[in-house]
Amino acid sequence: MIETVKNFLNKYNIKNKSVVIGFSAGPDSCALAHIISKLQKELNLELILAYFNHGWRKEAQEEERFTVDFAKKINAKYYIKKAPNNAKKNEETARELRYNFFIESAKKFNTDSVILGHNKNDNIETLIYRLIKGTSIKGLTCIPENRDIYYRPLLKIEKKDILEYLKINNIEYKIDSSNEDVKYKRNLIRKKIMPQMELINPNYLSSIENLIINSINTKTIIDNLILSIKDKIIKNNEIKLTEFLKLNQALRLEILNDYLKDYLKYRNSKNLYRYDNFISDNSKNKISLNKNCFLLKKNNLIYIQTKTIKNEKVIKILSTGEFYFENGLLTIEKAKKEDKIYPNSKENTCYLNFDFPLELRHRKNGDKFCPYGTKSDKMKLKDFLINEKVEQNKKDEILLLTKDKEVCWVIGYKISEKYKQNNIDCYKLTWRKIDG
Repeated sequence: MIETVKNFLNKYNIKNKSVVIGFSAGPDSCALAHIISKLQKELNLELILAYFNHGWRKEAQEEERFTVDFAKKINAKYYIKKAPNNAKKNEETARELRYNFFIESAKKFNTDSVILGHNKNDNIETLIYRLIKGTSIKGLTCIPENRDIYYRPLLKIEKKDILEYLKINNIEYKIDSSNEDVKYKRNLIRKKIMPQMELINPNYLSSIENLIINSINTKTIIDNLILSIKDKIIKNNEIKLTEFLKLNQALRLEILNDYLKDYLKYRNSKNLYRYDNFISDNSKNKISLNKNCFLLKKNNLIYIQTKTIKNEKVIKILSTGEFYFENGLLTIEKAKKEDKIYPNSKENTCYLNFDFPLELRHRKNGDKFCPYGTKSDKMKLKDFLINEKVEQNKKDEILLLTKDKEVCWVIGYKISEKYKQNNIDCYKLTWRKIDG
């Protein structure tokens, strides 16, 4: 197992840096942390055990103490945080909070590597769950060994081998009592369904893993094919109708599956056939995607039209700090001498001079903006977005940092000339999407 993890870390060049290990005090994370500690000196790693207490279980307090002791034993740092008391107690919220915590941990310890302990059994459970719920070829690829800042070196190792490693090395770990409760769907799969599969095929884990590997390879082929077709028939997020209809139906459905991914709640075959039939039907030119969007046909083009919806959510910012907004995190801090101060419009980091308070929000009627590099008076934000050729359906998704109705930063596009930095005595702002 140590060699497997070592090869994985070398594959992704995880060395000479700090790494955050998602630590639950359970067998997987204990084995993972212990193995990486054995490689710590060779790979020049600084280890941080990151434990998140969801506040659901009494034994979590004991797990916090265990985390501290375990970290000391393996020469690691630790970072512990508890969920807010008002957080909803469900699996979806727990996952969101946990991954937000991992992002926070990575930022705190200045690393781009968060290592998680998912194993082969977890991957198979995911596949079974998705099959039962209904899935696509993408769903069959299951848990990726790497995505964004997350790495999973144990993904090809079975649970029994992890338990054997812990036993041989006399490593203590904790058992989460909730893992026995079959009211949770994954526990039901693990406790009831997978043992039945083993009766049919004792090597079912490896067999299903082969399905996952084949699905990953197949999806790669499909993605490359779709990308080559998209380059020919899609421009400015508009599909050339005539060229689209020349494709066979299987390819059309794949194109639609990708094109509509941000708009459809359910991208099942029934829905995709429905939209494909609409495109082929000359008697209709408009069909609903959701309560806010339509798919339109006009001038030999297929495109998405979004209703103008005012998003009233606003985050008031009174000082430096971290501010969560929808699917991202805005960090505001004083600039440091070693920072490279420059306004790069397309980056998600910028440097500004301003006075608090500010607001983080979406656009509103009457917003004014003086784009960086212009000496003219403030222009209407909507005119700036037109000049930037922002698609209509994307305009209401853009985030703004504002003071009153004046825009300081169109995040991901441009800063304001008025609020640009004049010296090192300014603020560093970073916007980061939360992937999870």
